[in-house]
Amino acid sequence: MASSGGWRVHPADEMNISAINYGGPSMSKMSYSESQDPYRYRSSTLEDAKWSDMRKKTGLPRFTKEVLEAPIDNKIEAQTRYIRENFHQKECTRFVPKPQPKETKVRDLKCNCGEILSNHAGFHETAPHFNPDQDFSQSHLIKDPAIGKLIQQGNSSLPIELPDIKWNAEESLAKSITTSFGKIHFKVEQIGGRKPSKYVRVTEDDNVRNVLKLMEDHWRIMDPRPPNLVISVIGGAKNFRLDGRMRETFSTGLIKAAKTTSAWLITSGFNMGVMKSVGQAVNEGQTFLWDNDRMTHLIRCIGIAPWGYIRGRDALVGDGAGNFRASYKPSNVILHGKPVPLNPDHTHFIFVDDGMRNRYGGVADFRAKFEKIVSRPRTDGGLGIPVVLVVVEGGTDAITDAKRSLDEGTPVVVCAGTGRAADILAYAYKHTKRKGEKRHLKKKYKKKLCSYILDSYGKSWKDDKKDEEVRKYLELVEECCLREDLMIIFHMNKHEDLDLAILSVLLKAKKDGHNSNNKKRLENLKLAMTWNRADIAQREIFGEDVNWNQGALDDTMTTAILEDKVDFIKLLLDQGVCMKEYLTVERLKDFYNKIPKHSHLYILLKRTTRNKEEFDLQDIGSFLKSFLDKFEDDKFSAKPTKKATQYNKSVIPHSSRSTGSDDDFTENSFKCPYKQLLIWSVLMNRSQMSIFFWEMGQEPITSAIAATRLCDGMIVKLPKYQNDLREDFAAAKDTFEELATKVLDECQSVDPDKAMMLVERKSPMWSDMTCLQMAAVAKDQLFLSSVGCQYAINHTWKHGILSSWRRVGTAVLLPFLILTRFMELSDMGEKRKVKWYEKLQIFYTAPITKFTYYTVSYLIFLSLFSYMVLVDYTVTPSVTEYICFCWIITFLVGEIHSFLAYPSPTMYGKVRDWYGFLNRMDLVNLILSIIAFILRWDPAYYTAGKTIYCINVVVFYIRILRVYIANRSLGPKLFMILKMFEELVMFCFVLFVFLLAYGVASQGLLFKARHSSNFNIVDIVYYPYWQLYGELFLEEIQTDEACTAALSNATSLLPSNNTCRTYNPLVPILLAGYLLVGNVLLLNLLIAIFSHVFDTVEQKSLEIWKYQMYFLVSQYDIKTGFFPPFSIIVHMGLLVKWILRKTCCVKQFEGIQYQAHHHVYLQLFEKEMMANFLRRRKDGEMDSMDTKLSTLQKRVDDLTKLIEDEIVADDESDDDFPALETQDTVVMDDKLKWPEVERVLEMDKRDKMIDDLIAEDSKTDEPKSQKFEDVAMEEVKKKHKKKKKKKDKKKKEETDIQENIFDEDMDQKLLTNKKMDKEVLPMNLAPDSPIRNMNSLSSKISFSPVRNNSMFSKSNDTDSEDDIPRDKMGRKISPNIKSRASFLEFLSDSSDEDNISSRRKKGRKLAKQKRRDREYEEKLMDVEDRMEQMVRSNQETFQAMKSMLEKTNQK
Repeated sequence: MASSGGWRVHPADEMNISAINYGGPSMSKMSYSESQDPYRYRSSTLEDAKWSDMRKKTGLPRFTKEVLEAPIDNKIEAQTRYIRENFHQKECTRFVPKPQPKETKVRDLKCNCGEILSNHAGFHETAPHFNPDQDFSQSHLIKDPAIGKLIQQGNSSLPIELPDIKWNAEESLAKSITTSFGKIHFKVEQIGGRKPSKYVRVTEDDNVRNVLKLMEDHWRIMDPRPPNLVISVIGGAKNFRLDGRMRETFSTGLIKAAKTTSAWLITSGFNMGVMKSVGQAVNEGQTFLWDNDRMTHLIRCIGIAPWGYIRGRDALVGDGAGNFRASYKPSNVILHGKPVPLNPDHTHFIFVDDGMRNRYGGVADFRAKFEKIVSRPRTDGGLGIPVVLVVVEGGTDAITDAKRSLDEGTPVVVCAGTGRAADILAYAYKHTKRKGEKRHLKKKYKKKLCSYILDSYGKSWKDDKKDEEVRKYLELVEECCLREDLMIIFHMNKHEDLDLAILSVLLKAKKDGHNSNNKKRLENLKLAMTWNRADIAQREIFGEDVNWNQGALDDTMTTAILEDKVDFIKLLLDQGVCMKEYLTVERLKDFYNKIPKHSHLYILLKRTTRNKEEFDLQDIGSFLKSFLDKFEDDKFSAKPTKKATQYNKSVIPHSSRSTGSDDDFTENSFKCPYKQLLIWSVLMNRSQMSIFFWEMGQEPITSAIAATRLCDGMIVKLPKYQNDLREDFAAAKDTFEELATKVLDECQSVDPDKAMMLVERKSPMWSDMTCLQMAAVAKDQLFLSSVGCQYAINHTWKHGILSSWRRVGTAVLLPFLILTRFMELSDMGEKRKVKWYEKLQIFYTAPITKFTYYTVSYLIFLSLFSYMVLVDYTVTPSVTEYICFCWIITFLVGEIHSFLAYPSPTMYGKVRDWYGFLNRMDLVNLILSIIAFILRWDPAYYTAGKTIYCINVVVFYIRILRVYIANRSLGPKLFMILKMFEELVMFCFVLFVFLLAYGVASQGLLFKARHSSNFNIVDIVYYPYWQLYGELFLEEIQTDEACTAALSNATSLLPSNNTCRTYNPLVPILLAGYLLVGNVLLLNLLIAIFSHVFDTVEQKSLEIWKYQMYFLVSQYDIKTGFFPPFSIIVHMGLLVKWILRKTCCVKQFEGIQYQAHHHVYLQLFEKEMMANFLRRRKDGEMDSMDTKLSTLQKRVDDLTKLIEDEIVADDESDDDFPALETQDTVVMDDKLKWPEVERVLEMDKRDKMIDDLIAEDSKTDEPKSQKFEDVAMEEVKKKHKKKKKKKDKKKKEETDIQENIFDEDMDQKLLTNKKMDKEVLPMNLAPDSPIRNMNSLSSKISFSPVRNNSMFSKSNDTDSEDDIPRDKMGRKISPNIKSRASFLEFLSDSSDEDNISSRRKKGRKLAKQKRRDREYEEKLMDVEDRMEQMVRSNQETFQAMKSMLEKTNQK
């Protein structure tokens, strides 16, 4: 390099490229060095940080030993090392000015690489005090002496001629290790969080797979969810923007698609055009995913931009170790021909460096390779992620990219209505029709397409290149339209969604003939599931009969269950997926282990299993037992239970999978798979899914009640601060309770006896528990108060007695009436007459009879006990006391028997359900009475014994309240009392604070000195308490004169030794405040609380009473037929029987109530009633007011969509395509405006070029066979037209009359030069003659009225007549035409039959257009009339709803 004659400053470096500072400016002083943080490389997590402060306060080290001794985290070093090993950058090493520069100063010269001299690599900050006039000439980049001499001129003006030196990119562009990578911190302010964007600078030659490896391993772009789709957006740049409805449609659809599929969005990354629109959409929909210490973008937007076209790229250059705090300030200012700033809403950037500067290029091939590898299957080294290209407006490069994507098999979505490339592709796609095996575009559409291509891009082409360029892009567009299976048109002005268009083109692309196998269908099904569009999957994938392999849809079903896609679960079940075969033990285990880590269920399972890493079914079984008290299933227990084994053997069918034996099927599957899925979905708080599994499962009533048990248990187990989650479970509990109630009511209306069997049946599916048992534990008052449950409870309560309660009471007093007709009894299923002893058994074993006898017996006992306490309590126990003591013993034994016999599967359940407040108080009272009987034998405790007896009397009398439960009016009052007592206890805690405050203060003020021996703590509470009730004890706050006098006589009275009560004026004040708070404030608060309790209970008094009756009936159903004290005989017999059974091993056969076929029958009946209920509910919802309103709204939306579609369809008609309609039309204003001559000549030249192009194209491309086919088709059309003319002759005559009238009017207007204010006069003149042919000129005259609506036409501004000089007009047009009048005269003189025929054709065309407009207006009026009729028909409904709401408000 030294001998090359180059200009350099550092000869010792020998021009080593690595010594050149390509990095630009050094890091800013404001940049933060992360290495300064001593804990930067420590592996501490947020969890460690959360506990660190608490550990410090307790005296422990802030961080644990594991954190402090953890190895240094070298992720950044590994990333830097990987980038430096695999990625490069390019810089120009030779400055050669561009020929024919536009600059005026030497220092502003541009190199052939595109960079100006002052910013060129090697010149930029080569010295601390940079002087361009001196250092430019000495730079080693100037290798030619002629250029060096030129550079020495500095700020001087450029010479006329520059040295002619050739510049070669291969020799001048040098590759080196990249120095630009790290994180960009954009200086923007916005609502919400912002995370720095990662970036890297690569060359177009670098391996794309290395870029993907960087993104996967170091950027972790696949976490926490890999993408299911990549959306590549191309289109307009500097002169394009989306506004209004288009922007909303584009943003909403794009973000919905991105969020639904976790898609990557790929753009060019700049802050302009469609890239800016994508960034705005990302900004509006961006959220973060939080995973432990890491937050990741939900929407990942990747910008693949050319490095040389970035404004302010020097801020992104580092020193080789990465720039992880690069600060970048974006801008909205876009200058033509200048670099563009980056968009701050992109999350990742890949800058492609081709060595060129200040131009857009070098990135298309790299982006194409990137998208190709992403879409390639993993077996071929790709990522296997489908890619979709979205075209929004765009230049010629958009057409080229679309063609390249279609060749690669990438689907393309064209956003029609956005302009240029998108509209060109949409128009060509619409008019490309299939003829035979190939799609073809007709000649007339080609002409319009060429015209639009020329108008869109012709300004940037040279005149001699326009023909070639138009032909080139016409061929590209035609080739794009041939791929019908990979292309779809999305109309931005229609009522549609962009995300559905993307899904449609993906399914359309994969639905070709040779790929219609199950694998492709599964991929399509995965896409449809990602969008959660079961309707599209049903129509596109399952629309035809497809034979799926066994187990092919299992993974799809798993995904649908985990992602809560209920519609897809239904769809897959319709396609033949058998849930009994699908749900295996391993799959259910996976469901519980795939619960999100921050889910409520995961936290509860962790706490139950003591932080096990993986849950097994035994853990789940123990967890469910805490909810249901009993959960017998061999799969969920370590030791299979006998009942569960027998049940499984009896109910498992003998059929199995074809791939396994019966034993394998039994061991790995479940008899009731929907039950297991119901439990999982309820615990996961997935209401819609749980209801669906409930509908599909067996025993809907019992399953719904079991679901309420689960919800109630979750409410208890969840922390109280999770209010929203607890409310969700409460709402789910109410929903399932209502479903169970409605289904039971349906059963009750059809067959009450079967409904009673359903609620009393011990469900084999739910561990032999009944609906009534589970509903009572879950506090399902609505269900227990239903007609079916009350029918069963009443049946158990009377137990075969058909007579009323009064007759039962009479028969209790007069037992002989039982055998007479006075007492009506059931035959208990006997076909013969009931015998007399059977009547006695029926009567005395009925709970209502037991209740009556027990009540009478208890009243007798209470009378004897009261008599003993009042009269017969002596030193030695009397006979009455002995009798009462024996009675109390029988009471205690009866309580123990009732507790053990209570139908609850666990001891905890018995304690929870049986021992309520009254039962606990009763048990304590019985134990105290026994203690009193023992104490009374000691004369020293004689009084204590009686005191305890007196307390027992109080409780025994309170126990009478339990009898009131049987009364419909008194039962709810008892519940009211219990609720008020609970509130009273809470109130006493508040009252006790004020009571103690006043008591301590008053006693301290009244007694100036007090000895501990004289202090009585009762005084602090005694006086303040009674003062609340009006006993003020005012004398107790006055001075004790007697005590004071006695103390004065004994000693000198001083405040320090004055132990007598002395008046203090502050005490009455404190008393007044205490009474004000206690009697006024707190007492009224208590009254308000009691009123609220009363109102709440009164609203549900009937439900509460029925709920209490269940427990009363259950209590007396298990009691013995003998009432106390005779019940001890039965209890002793039961004890002996139990001992004999345990010791002698006497096994007795316990009969079962319902056999297997009975269960099957009841299950079928229950399922059918559930189906009837669901059908009736659906019919009711269809007739409801809300459904009618929603249907009305939907109809209005459909009509609106219809109107919009008709408008767009009218705009996109063959003759009036919005983008092509008025290209050759010059609009007149109030006066006749003449087009510019240059414009006329240009239009004529363009039309001639297009005609020649189409003619040449038709000669070279159209085959002969196609021409013959066209001729044949024309003949067929002619015959068809003749037949049609004969049929429509009358109508045509009327139309011709109207058109002739219009023709005469138009001719008269032309000849008399009147009323031409709003007509259009396009002229097509040849460039070499003033007027080539008057016939052709007149034939090109078109008259069309100017429309005010821009939707139908686009007007071009033209010069008026006064703007054109008359000499110029005369010279350019004709020497005989000097004014508008003379021109019209000349036109009228020269017109012949051809001219008149041409004008008539134009007039007919306008008449047809007007007729179409009138028809369209009639359509609009018809739509408006239909909408008015629809609103009028629903007016009565609205009035009824309004009156109903008014009545409701009045109530």
